[in-house]
Amino acid sequence: MIPENKDRKKIRYAEISLHLLIWAVIFNLPLLTSENSAHTFQDYLRMWTVPVFFVIVFYINYHILIHRFLFSGKIGGFFITNLVLFFLCSLAMEELKYLTLPPIDDNPFSKSTSPQHFYIRNFIALAMTTAVSVAIVTTKQWLRSEELRKELESDRIKSELLNLKNQLNPHFFFNTLNNIYGLIIQDPQKAQETMHQLGKLMRYLLYESNERFVPLSKEIDFTKSYVELMKLRMTPNVRVDSTFPEKSTGIAIAPLLFISLIENSFKHGVNLDKPAFIEMVMSVTESKQLTFNIKNTSFPKSDTDRSGSGIGLDNLKKRLTLLYPEKHTITFTSGGNYFECTITLDL
Repeated sequence: MIPENKDRKKIRYAEISLHLLIWAVIFNLPLLTSENSAHTFQDYLRMWTVPVFFVIVFYINYHILIHRFLFSGKIGGFFITNLVLFFLCSLAMEELKYLTLPPIDDNPFSKSTSPQHFYIRNFIALAMTTAVSVAIVTTKQWLRSEELRKELESDRIKSELLNLKNQLNPHFFFNTLNNIYGLIIQDPQKAQETMHQLGKLMRYLLYESNERFVPLSKEIDFTKSYVELMKLRMTPNVRVDSTFPEKSTGIAIAPLLFISLIENSFKHGVNLDKPAFIEMVMSVTESKQLTFNIKNTSFPKSDTDRSGSGIGLDNLKKRLTLLYPEKHTITFTSGGNYFECTITLDL
C-alpha cells in the first residue's frame, strides 16, 4: 500500500501544480496581451476582478455542486444553484468594478456598453467556467471508475485462477493416488518408487505452482517426472514418447498448463490389454512461441465412469483465456481411434 500512497501523492501534487499554472496564465493573460506596459496597482486589481470570480465559481462547482447535485441526479438543482451563483457573482463583480475600482475614463466600454450587456457577458463567461469544471470532474470520475474496474477485474481473475488451480490439484492428486493404489498389490517396489516420484511432484505443487508464472525448465522437469510416474504402471504394449526443449532459459510459463492433457491421454488413450500409444512434443521458437502437441489412441470411457468427466480440459480452456488472452490457440482433433490436441502460446 505504501507505493500506492506515494503514487497518489505525486498525482495530487501534479494536479495542484497544473491548477496553479493554468490560473497563473489566466490571471496574467491581460498583461501579456496588453499593449501598454505601464500599469498601476488599480489596473492590476481591475484586470484580476473577473478571474477571481472564475476561480470562485470553478471551485464551488469542482468541490461541492457537481458531487452534491449533478452526480446525484439532481440536474435541476444543479442548474438553479448555478444560476443563483452566477447572479451573485455578476452583481459582486460589477459592484467591485464600478464602485470600488471605477474604470478609466477613456475606456470605451464604460460609456457605450449597457449594464445588461455586462451581466450577459458575465453569465456566459461563468457558464463556460462551470462547463470546464464539469468536464474536468467528470473525466476524473471516469478515470477513477476505470481504475477501480481494472482493479476489480484483476481481483476477479486472480480469484478465478485460484479456484481453478484449487480444482486442478485435488483432481491430479486423486488420479495419482488411484495409480498408486493399483500398484500396491501388483508391485510393491514400483509403488514405493511411485510414492517417491509423487513426493517430488507434490513439492512442486506446494512451492512452485503458487506463482503466476514459473520458469519453463521447472515445468518441463515436473512434466517429465509425471510422465515417468505414469509409465511405471504401463504394460509393454503401451508406447509413450515425449520430446521437450533442451534449452528454455529465460522463458516463463503458467504452471500446470499441460498436465490436464497428459492426464487425459493416460485415462482415455490407454488400454492395458490392447496396443496403445501416447506421443507428446513441446517446442519453442526463437520468437518465444511455444507449441505443445499431444496425440494418443482413444478408448472412450463408459457413461457410468466419471473418472474422465472433463473437468481438467474445461479448466485448461478457462486458464488459457485468463492468462493468455488473444495470445493462445487450442485445437482438438479426434478420429476413429485417436485424439490429438495442439496448444500454441505467445510468451
